Amino acid sequence: MREFRGKTAVITGGASGIGHAVATRLGSEGMNLVIADIEQSALDLAVAEFEANGVSVLGQRTNVADNDSIRALAAATNDRFGDVHVLFNNAGVAGGGPILEPDDIEVWNWVLGVDLMGVIYGIKAFGPQMIAHGEPCAIVNTASMAGLLPTPSLGSYTVAKYGVVAVSEVLSLETRDTTNLRVSVLCPGFVRTRIADSDRNIPEHLVSHTEPSEEQEFRREAVRDLIASGMPSSEVAQRVFEAITEERFYILPHPQYGEQIVARAQHIAAGGGVSTWAI
Repeated sequence: MREFRGKTAVITGGASGIGHAVATRLGSEGMNLVIADIEQSALDLAVAEFEANGVSVLGQRTNVADNDSIRALAAATNDRFGDVHVLFNNAGVAGGGPILEPDDIEVWNWVLGVDLMGVIYGIKAFGPQMIAHGEPCAIVNTASMAGLLPTPSLGSYTVAKYGVVAVSEVLSLETRDTTNLRVSVLCPGFVRTRIADSDRNIPEHLVSHTEPSEEQEFRREAVRDLIASGMPSSEVAQRVFEAITEERFYILPHPQYGEQIVARAQHIAAGGGVSTWAI
């Protein structure tokens, strides 16, 4: 995809973090923006910011784990701007603990609902129409390095992100040779976002299930430190933009993990044991 001015991009989780950075990058190319987010206050601020910069923007409060909410987003997008040319399925949460934790199935449902089903709902709501209009277009799905390398004690998050990689791979194979749609999957390491504070958006009925143990709180603080020193979201946004223009599938902003990805593939080919993500 090479032409952006006057085209339309839909970004879920677009009011902050990587989503906001990608929206900013695409808006700078003259795209119309549809910003979807579950946080109304952050959404209002983002819309005001883009409008002040002369960007045509629609803000829509959206729960990506709710298919009806995604369908409403698609309808509102069509009413305001018509055809969609970039879909960035980016909204996500971190949560959950070890897989054998006995009483956290509702947390699994929440994490998988947002991180995996939200991507699937987005693809189904927007993808067919993107193909039907016939112009070059792109879907980018946010996974994680945790979608390529297993991450102990983040069971639901890792499973969801592996799922996003798989959905993206299959969608690319189904569309790349016969349609105008190109697919990419974003697998970053640590980026300066608020992902470690995902429980700010956790459904009220799950609050009692997410009280961290002492060990989990220690891990959480360690992750916060890694995130604080991570890559700026603007750099990730530039990598996403380059992948769209160059029609690249895998977007790996953190090349330092390349050796681990290769080692994991070699373990698989050799029938060996599991190698973890050494963060």
